[in-house]
Amino acid sequence: MLEAAGRTGGHVKTLHGPLQDGLYADVGAEHFNENGYDRCWSYIRELDLTPLFCHDQENLIQFIKGDRYTTEQLHDRRILEAIGYNRREVDYLAEHFRDLKQLYVAPYLDRFTDVYQPAKAGLNELDQLTFTEFLKREGASARAVDQYAEGGSALAVIWHYAILRSRGVPEPPLRTYRLQGGNQLLPDTFARKLGERVHLNAPVIAIERGKSAIRVRYRELGQEKSLDADHVVCCMNAYMLHKLSVTPAWPEWKAYAIENVGYDMYSRVVFQSKSAFWLQDGVSPNWRGADPALRELWRMAEEVATPRAVLVATAINGASAADSLRTFRRLYTGKSENIELSLIQEWSEDPWARACERVYSRPGQLNKIWPARARPVGRVHFAGAYADNLRWGMEAACRSAVRAADEIESA
Repeated sequence: MLEAAGRTGGHVKTLHGPLQDGLYADVGAEHFNENGYDRCWSYIRELDLTPLFCHDQENLIQFIKGDRYTTEQLHDRRILEAIGYNRREVDYLAEHFRDLKQLYVAPYLDRFTDVYQPAKAGLNELDQLTFTEFLKREGASARAVDQYAEGGSALAVIWHYAILRSRGVPEPPLRTYRLQGGNQLLPDTFARKLGERVHLNAPVIAIERGKSAIRVRYRELGQEKSLDADHVVCCMNAYMLHKLSVTPAWPEWKAYAIENVGYDMYSRVVFQSKSAFWLQDGVSPNWRGADPALRELWRMAEEVATPRAVLVATAINGASAADSLRTFRRLYTGKSENIELSLIQEWSEDPWARACERVYSRPGQLNKIWPARARPVGRVHFAGAYADNLRWGMEAACRSAVRAADEIESA
């Protein structure tokens, strides 16, 4: 295993120092769901890791156009009408949780008889629309269109919901978990089992594809080296993969699929406080949509025996930890606040794992890049969060890796 970075895990990263008293924070993949993470859960059990229930969905504060609402308020018909939802949307939201998109995608989900073959659903005309255009066509209110504006393909969004339904996953997930000690324990435990077969700080620089063998060139300790293999599995993200030297070049269909995988990029912010002051104030630390510098907020590492506490936030790419802290202090409604440390993980600056979550394909692209992005090319196979039908990172990585292993086993 050749790992370009100095640690395993890629976009799964747990921060320990300089946090104090044994506190830690996941600054990459933050949680996994109760349903839909079958492979991930199987490895957690096999490796004897400890899952902890997350409380990030409880007492949720949702910000809409700068105004804050509790979950209870967003079930109140008068409030929903005042926000600007139409009658159909009000009826739906009064009985359901947060995700209004399901109201509009639900009539199409039965068309996906095979969630690995979206082209066979008979809905390819929806790949010519953005999801925003689809919402307008379906009669969504201006409020809903603005809230759920999405430039990705309508078919890609609807397919996503069909996959979730096939795996029994509510959207948004209501029961989520993380690993005690941090989610990086999962890749780190895998790496310990592989032992000296894992080469850190060993970036691949070229792949030479032969009919009977593959040669991989890489750098390690300042020297260029090579390995020959019967099969190779590329587990880097598509952003890095398309920069790789490959001879002969990928066939046209594969090159297009790799080059057109889109990614979001964002930062993770960590606040360490002297106490869990929000408990004293009776203010929920679970926020959504507050500000570009504080898009999400939740607590973690609460099981660590210390008066100190940790909050984790998501910030738009380019924001600083100071920006996020100022935003928090501006929006926090309690009387006490004793944050003593703020840190940021700027994924856009990471040389190997800068790409975050895969985004929906653009209109007209879905059937060109799926399933092409997951298909092997000769003796080269592909795994990672982009190489599964559902984009959720740790589970997609596990599922696609198992699929690649099965391809090699049957070759």
